[in-house]
Amino acid sequence: MPQTISEFGIIKKASDYDLVDDTFSEIFVSDRTFQHLKNIAFSGANDLLLSYLTQKGKEQIRVKNYVGLLQTPDGKQIEILPKSTANSPKEARKMLLKMLRVLPNSPYQSLSNSHLETSHFPLFEIFVHVFLDELEKLLSQGLGRNFERYTTNETFIKGKILITENLRQNPIRKERFFLAFDEFTADIPSNRVLKHCLQLLHKQGFSHRTQQRINKNIGIFEEVSTSKNIEQDLAQSFHKNLFFVRYEKLLHWANTFIKGQSFLPFSGQYLQLGLLFPMEVLFENYVGKFFKKYFAETYEVKLQDKGKFLIDSHLEKSKFRLIPDIILRNEAKTFVFDTKWKLIDASKPKQNYGIEQSDLYQMYAYGKKYNAQQLFLIYPANENFQKPLEVFDYEADMRLQIIPFDLTQNLQNLQSSLIKLI
Repeated sequence: MPQTISEFGIIKKASDYDLVDDTFSEIFVSDRTFQHLKNIAFSGANDLLLSYLTQKGKEQIRVKNYVGLLQTPDGKQIEILPKSTANSPKEARKMLLKMLRVLPNSPYQSLSNSHLETSHFPLFEIFVHVFLDELEKLLSQGLGRNFERYTTNETFIKGKILITENLRQNPIRKERFFLAFDEFTADIPSNRVLKHCLQLLHKQGFSHRTQQRINKNIGIFEEVSTSKNIEQDLAQSFHKNLFFVRYEKLLHWANTFIKGQSFLPFSGQYLQLGLLFPMEVLFENYVGKFFKKYFAETYEVKLQDKGKFLIDSHLEKSKFRLIPDIILRNEAKTFVFDTKWKLIDASKPKQNYGIEQSDLYQMYAYGKKYNAQQLFLIYPANENFQKPLEVFDYEADMRLQIIPFDLTQNLQNLQSSLIKLI
């Protein structure tokens, strides 16, 4: 079973403490696992994920704002979940699944409401459930089959004798024939990829029910050979062919499990499995999809608009493109929204609530260039940020509102709250 920790949580060495008790914000690992994580923290490409620190002479690793699953070379799995209004791993896991299923061009779009209700399972096992559900849909229609070309040296004639190769292979053995023939078979690249994926999953420690499903499905692939070159089979499987439409979702899942794909380029010597996602990207995408769904009837909604520049002209060219996350327009007004995945604190006005000054400069530029009188900065709701802050007035005709977005709340209620603010 993986250990679970919240984003920004602390990982400690169990050997440094007499009593160890994992919580959502703090976990304890073996010296060996800690050393692997320390290597990740100090590797140049991966410093966005973990940071190393010491407190009272004891080493610690702080998780940053990537969420998902990582596995160290010693086989240890650590599940990292979002931190906002979620008070438990189950709530945080469900929140993450909701964001993942609207991630464009990803296999996570297969996540259904029923999968969200299995958030008591570890994250990786939920992903495996989705893969198995898709696989069993495919198998209910039968394994895909195709004509595959085989070459072999036989004592009988079948198909076509390859004259040149036959002379080379059989200069003396006149009873043998080097042949090429086509056979209608299930032993095709797509099926070899799925079988390879199932064999990999079989080695993981899932619940008894999940393990049973994996074993049962492996049995159906008995006539499919084990992949001798998985990279080649994957490449051939993603070619547009008769099977690609049926197999597409499954192939994306298999590719994710086989390669441990994530949005972060991890060095292979440090991580065995990485299914990790930057929370800024997930939050920005989720909020953007929310506006597209709930505001498109009333407003023109544009995401990641690239129509304006900070500098209109320098050496006869525009410079420094502005890319606000969300633009709402109607006949009368333009509204600019930007999202930031950061936990701010409404109880600390003297510390500017933890808001970055650069973010306020950015919003001011958006307001000027888009001629928008109302600007909105959206942060995730948390226990210290439950309602909008007092309005920030840039100028008499341009104001900024800083508002919470509660990922656990009903989206229609969020829509009503935002309409009132607008």
